[in-house]
Amino acid sequence: MNQDMLTRLNRIFYPRSVAIIGAGVDPTKVGHAVMDSIVTGKFQGRIYPIHTRHEQIFNYPVFKDVSDLPEVPDMAVVALNQKASVKMIEKLRDIGVAGAVVLAGGYAEMGDQGRRLQEDLKHVAGPMPIIGPNTLGLINTHAKLNVTFYPRPLFPGNVSFLSQSGGIGLAIKSQVHDQGLGFSKWVGVGNRVNLEFHDLLDYLGQDEHTEVIGIFSEGSGNPKAMIESLKRVSLNKPIVIYKAGHGKFADKATMTHTGAAAGSSRVWEGALKQSGVEIALSVSELVSICKAFSIGNVPKGPSVGIFTHTAGPSIVAWDILQQEPSCRLANLSEKTLQGVSDILGPSVPVVYKNPVDGAAGAFLTKPFHDIAEVILKDQDVDCLLAIFCEHKNWPYPTKALIDLRNHYQKTIVACFIGSLHSIEPARTALHESGIPTYCSPEEAAIGLKSLIRRSFEISKRLQV
Repeated sequence: MNQDMLTRLNRIFYPRSVAIIGAGVDPTKVGHAVMDSIVTGKFQGRIYPIHTRHEQIFNYPVFKDVSDLPEVPDMAVVALNQKASVKMIEKLRDIGVAGAVVLAGGYAEMGDQGRRLQEDLKHVAGPMPIIGPNTLGLINTHAKLNVTFYPRPLFPGNVSFLSQSGGIGLAIKSQVHDQGLGFSKWVGVGNRVNLEFHDLLDYLGQDEHTEVIGIFSEGSGNPKAMIESLKRVSLNKPIVIYKAGHGKFADKATMTHTGAAAGSSRVWEGALKQSGVEIALSVSELVSICKAFSIGNVPKGPSVGIFTHTAGPSIVAWDILQQEPSCRLANLSEKTLQGVSDILGPSVPVVYKNPVDGAAGAFLTKPFHDIAEVILKDQDVDCLLAIFCEHKNWPYPTKALIDLRNHYQKTIVACFIGSLHSIEPARTALHESGIPTYCSPEEAAIGLKSLIRRSFEISKRLQV
């Protein structure tokens, strides 16, 4: 990425000033919603709403035209129709705006006429990068910047998302919140008039606030460049991709959405696997895997210890974990199994093996801690999946797992089966201590499996 593009993208994502062209007072209009998002997000920079008929919006004075502004804004959000947006982008380019978000649809996704209009947009933009068109916009939580038309509170984190679909992008944001995860940046890439996936990937690859990247993609205008960028960036930052468009008429469906062909499913899958990224099959998987990378640590090896007080979830988890060829159940030593037996005593009828089922003997925090510690001490255990179910009288073993994580520095993933409301206080504390925590064994296993695969990939790359 050249220095001019890097500077421009920094001014888009970390602007000192933002112009909202088409900002209005009607709550049902997109321009009003963008202003609402900026105010709700508590953006600290200078805000310039622009509209020909209004005087004030959200207590900000409204300017009639960009030529009336007291300064050239770093970036602009264009909430106009598709033809007016083209004219406005040319004006923004001429006055020196670094970059812009074009929200309107009606471009390449609409056929030949729309494609010609999108070419006009690309031409008038010149060197000015455009997010969109046909996009919800972008968010940067570390700049308190939300220039989408969905006003929401912002929760900072270290995962950045690129989504080719506004609807799926919103689903991702909702899942991120439900999973107790924050995010750094969210970009609706839309039709990608002059900013392709590989451009944004390269930018996020050097972004100090991004440690993990999640992607929803329908297709790319430059698949080769995208794959090369995925290979390059994934060397240092985990990337998780959910690729849509697998059916017989996928190209037709995606072309009428964002103007991009889905491409051959088999070719894409092969290329993605070779690029070193994680492949998700749903929004839930995408977020679960990103969460594991964001909060957890990559284990030193592939050997898993599973500890539960109810056997069913451990069976479900192992069904998923064993799909990763490098993953294996740890061979617990006789000393470890004897240690578990000594803690449980003769009154708990269990078979001593991995997964370790403590049954009723593991309901209380002290024995849960002690059994988990015995497992973590085993030389063959690289990581621990700890499973516990919600109960009125038996609190989640939150402090026990935090103490063990701090002492042993091995990878721990928690599965606290219960409602989001019931696990929230425990989950927050565990996340702050580097323990990804999930509500279901499926999500927990998917997250841990990805951490183990990442460990394998790192080892393989080091040997090359």
